Amino acid sequence: MAIDLPRRRLLKTLAALSCGTPATQAWTAVCADTAPPSLLTCWSDSPTRPSEFHAGLLGVQSPALALPARGHDIAWHPSADGSAVVVARRPGDFLVRWHVPTGVEVARFEADDESRFEGHIAFRPDGRVLYATETDLITGDGRIGVFDALSLERLDAWPCGGVGPHAVEWMADGRLAVAVGGILTLPETGRVKRNLASMDPSLTFLDPGDGQLLSQHRLPDAFMSVRHIAQDAGGGVAVSLQNEGRTARPLFALLDGRQLRYGEADADLIERCGDYAGDIIASNGGFAVSCTRAGVTATWSADGKAQAVFATRRVCAMAEYEKRLVVTGDEGDLWQLGIANAARNEQCDRHWQLPVALDNHACGPATAHA
Repeated sequence: MAIDLPRRRLLKTLAALSCGTPATQAWTAVCADTAPPSLLTCWSDSPTRPSEFHAGLLGVQSPALALPARGHDIAWHPSADGSAVVVARRPGDFLVRWHVPTGVEVARFEADDESRFEGHIAFRPDGRVLYATETDLITGDGRIGVFDALSLERLDAWPCGGVGPHAVEWMADGRLAVAVGGILTLPETGRVKRNLASMDPSLTFLDPGDGQLLSQHRLPDAFMSVRHIAQDAGGGVAVSLQNEGRTARPLFALLDGRQLRYGEADADLIERCGDYAGDIIASNGGFAVSCTRAGVTATWSADGKAQAVFATRRVCAMAEYEKRLVVTGDEGDLWQLGIANAARNEQCDRHWQLPVALDNHACGPATAHA
């Protein structure tokens, strides 16, 4: 019988991962030439029926952290002590801080029966306070949980201006921005959307000292759920969207004064991007949006003009690595994208195929945090 060497190598890799071998030792063995970019991210053993969940670095000698369920947002700790924090996928119940080079857990918070995490975190720049999107299970309201960023002890919880918050970001001017998706989900029904007929999405800004609602911004379409937020070097703020209605719309919008406005997109671009954006990042002087279900990454300029489209199947996570944009897909794909222009059909510069299901978010290496 012929020996299937690629399949045997893949099985050995997965076996090594499940035994706790440093993840990147196994992954570099199945990459074509070089190790993948050293992104901090989460992964599982299958995109359809996952049973093992991890967080850690790709491309370097670093042990993985075992998780009780899928992780979602992940970030280096601002203290620059080599630690990072990961939060559970919504509706989730854990926050974990761990030392990335050793894989040793430093602190953990587990939600009680009155709240669930909605997937994202942000740090105060001094590294003392962490903010997390949550749902109050008693009222169904969205809120921002406030935690000691070192011990992960809960300090407070604030209303965020609606239901179904997802992303939270620290803005350059010291405000907290919250992507209020407007969609109610509860643990007893998992990710079932319970209020589509009355959903009210918005982008809100909070005072990070006391949680006061400073401003709230909406699109004309109530069925466009605001999911993720990015800010460029010039202070421009943009959001990625998920379409819960029947009218085709762009999945990208800019904050223009007090109003959110859609980015430029003709009918062809809207069709190519589909109805579901997974993430957004400020990159190369503009913004990139991962269109997960459509399998493309689309880019816009800082003023909202459409640029390029890259074929990236099942794409979601986005990060910058050595000043280049890299994106990942849940079937183990990792791409390095070229510089965007108006060609509309761009080729990725490089592609790696990893034998795990990469999760929704990632960030680049932080050499200062080693």
